[in-house]
Amino acid sequence: MNKLVLVYDPQTIKHLGVSLYSQLPSVLSELVSNSYDADAENLRIDFAEGISKTITITDDGEGMTFDDLNEKYLTIGRNRRTSTQDAKTSKFKRQVIGKKGLGKLSVFGICEEVIITSVKDGLLNSFSMNLADIETSKGQYNPHIIEHDVATSKNSGTVLELKKIRRKTAFDIKRISSSLAKKFVVFDEICTKIYNNGKLEKTITNETKFEDIKEQFAWEFPEPDATDYDLSDKVIGKIFTTETPLRDTKMRGIYLTSRGKIVNDSSFFDARDNDLVHTYMTGYLAVDFIEGFGEDVISTDRNSLNWETDETIALKNYLTQLITGIASEWKKKRAAIKAKIITVNNGETFSDWENSLPNIEKKLSKKISVPILNSPELTTEKTQEVLQSFTKQFSDNNYREYVEELSDKVDDNNIPSVIELLNDWDLLEKKALSNVAIARIGVISEFEKLLSEDTLEVPTLHNFLKRFSWILDPRILELQDEVYYSTLLKENFPEEKLDEANKRIDFLCSNALGGVLYIIEIKRSRFKINDKAITQAARYRSFIKRKYASQSGFSNVVCFVVGGTKADDADTMDLEETYIKSGEVFVKTYAELLEQSKTFHRDFIDSHKSLNKS
Repeated sequence: MNKLVLVYDPQTIKHLGVSLYSQLPSVLSELVSNSYDADAENLRIDFAEGISKTITITDDGEGMTFDDLNEKYLTIGRNRRTSTQDAKTSKFKRQVIGKKGLGKLSVFGICEEVIITSVKDGLLNSFSMNLADIETSKGQYNPHIIEHDVATSKNSGTVLELKKIRRKTAFDIKRISSSLAKKFVVFDEICTKIYNNGKLEKTITNETKFEDIKEQFAWEFPEPDATDYDLSDKVIGKIFTTETPLRDTKMRGIYLTSRGKIVNDSSFFDARDNDLVHTYMTGYLAVDFIEGFGEDVISTDRNSLNWETDETIALKNYLTQLITGIASEWKKKRAAIKAKIITVNNGETFSDWENSLPNIEKKLSKKISVPILNSPELTTEKTQEVLQSFTKQFSDNNYREYVEELSDKVDDNNIPSVIELLNDWDLLEKKALSNVAIARIGVISEFEKLLSEDTLEVPTLHNFLKRFSWILDPRILELQDEVYYSTLLKENFPEEKLDEANKRIDFLCSNALGGVLYIIEIKRSRFKINDKAITQAARYRSFIKRKYASQSGFSNVVCFVVGGTKADDADTMDLEETYIKSGEVFVKTYAELLEQSKTFHRDFIDSHKSLNKS
């Protein structure tokens, strides 16, 4: 009796089937490749839900005889491109996609059993393979023959039934269809239909992958202009950008295909990763010429090329330059459209308004407007809002002088955010607050520097906090040092009675916020505040309140202890919590004051950083 024989190393099935093809779309793509290479014009994929899930793939290709099944289908690693006279199919002369002869193993990445039925020349052959039986065999496996050379009136073709699917969740037909569509550009040659429980759900076309994507600008290839890359005329396809960011992140980037199937997942190659245009750009480029490279550069799973050869490095450099050039053009195209549709004063388009300016003013306007119009971060609506405010203020000489100064100092990428910020301020407030921002940022930087050293209280920190009182509390613009009360404290709490760590005490007393006397005990920038220091501060407060508050008109006395760190023992933490609740004594570290100042002035700091980016 005739036998079918599968000869293999037992680990081959595991490594090249189960491990390599664990995702359903990848498995299906291998089966689509097989049907395409068999000159199929129609392909049907049936998903059946139920107690036991099954997937059936049916094509009307040339089919296989019993000998074909034995010599071709069951030969692992057979490269049909070198085993045949040429690499084209017999009927439609298609460029053969399959190459490594591993696709038939892919089914075992998702199922335990497969039944193959094929008809050719009026004869039907059918057999089954079981993964568990294959793995327990010793290098040679005989599939179970179901039908052998049975005469039939059925048309040629092949059916694969995948049984015992390793999947518990329901089939997501939309996602499966989308994923499969991304892997090919041959669906105009092979009509592929997806069924779920007998119902037609989707007919996949080359456009399926672009559904729900609205094209704005497109670039066709090969390029009309000559480039330094010798094979640029053989790079064929289309790259386009959208009006809004691509929601499907897997569509962001450029896919490379060869012979109609992807060989490199979406990528921007070595183009700058942080360019926002990447969220808008997609496309497919055919690079079939890589099949003629000196070595095989296509990975088995076809997710990436081997980019470490001289030939692929040259290709990557070209693609990177190409994408970088498109990114630059994209910004200009979007800017031109925005300028024509954005209206400013009295309904005039911004483009017309700007073109009506005298040459010198027009030049200045463009220095500001071009980066704003180019900015992908600004929607059309936001761009209009910014430019409307810009045009209203542009007639003011002071405003023009100020934006001209900014345009010379600020990087183009930061101009949109700076102008947007300026438009929220009155011109005079804008200048004043800008100066305050720069000054306070400098103070915060100096404060950080002081804290990195074991700075003495007198005079450095005392004078620093007196001068820049907003470090203590952002609401304090000016602090009057009440020397009288500071002197009283020093006289009544002499240093010689304090422990060594607390010697050289210093006080900063103020009634700056009205009705309350603030006692600020200043410690070294590396002093650790413990329960003794807190208790001592409470004694200072009690002394002043008891002796002088009523006669001086203060309604309350509050004490702050400012030092380097806080002790983390229970006594200190409990005591601090008690005094915080009472509102009598507060413990602050210089690091906390620094962070408080940074937080309060965050907008100033961020704006200043933007202004000074190089």
